[in-house]
Amino acid sequence: MPLFPAYIDLSEREVLVVGGGKVATRKVENLLKFTRRITVVAPKVSERMRELVKKHGLKLRRRKFLTGDLRGKDMVIVAVDDLELQRRIFKLCEKKRILCNSVDSPEFCNFIFPSLIVRGDVVIGISSSGHAPALSKRLRELIEKALPEDLEEVLETLKEERKKGIKGEERQRKLIELVERLIPLE
Repeated sequence: MPLFPAYIDLSEREVLVVGGGKVATRKVENLLKFTRRITVVAPKVSERMRELVKKHGLKLRRRKFLTGDLRGKDMVIVAVDDLELQRRIFKLCEKKRILCNSVDSPEFCNFIFPSLIVRGDVVIGISSSGHAPALSKRLRELIEKALPEDLEEVLETLKEERKKGIKGEERQRKLIELVERLIPLE
């Protein structure tokens, strides 16, 4: 069965990233588009991760994962190669009802980190429900090419127009017509 896509406001949520290598760094780069409330736990971290921590004021714990690291967390990304650690953290998260994603191990996930396109407030997530991340990446590349260059400006125009009208069918019709003019299907 496919996974249900949900967009979550992470701005006030606490996120834990376990791992400090290339994959963990890439996950943090993506998460920074949505929150600065990120704690990284890893004995070693990449140079780029150190830069991100410093630049964005993230928390860094340079040590191995401890069960107490889950306290107060809403989401956990496990970006380590150690499958036993992935399993252990996932089981702890399940008991505490914390969202958990173990990179490249769908069996230790209760959500999938989609392939993302982020253009301002426009966010497009692509997922193969964890079965073929390479397919999700390729679809993201194709969709990115098809998007209009001025997508952020289009959104701003629509936001302003939406504020002007009274909620209801008439406003919705006008917004649909405006979108069709601003982004014609050709």
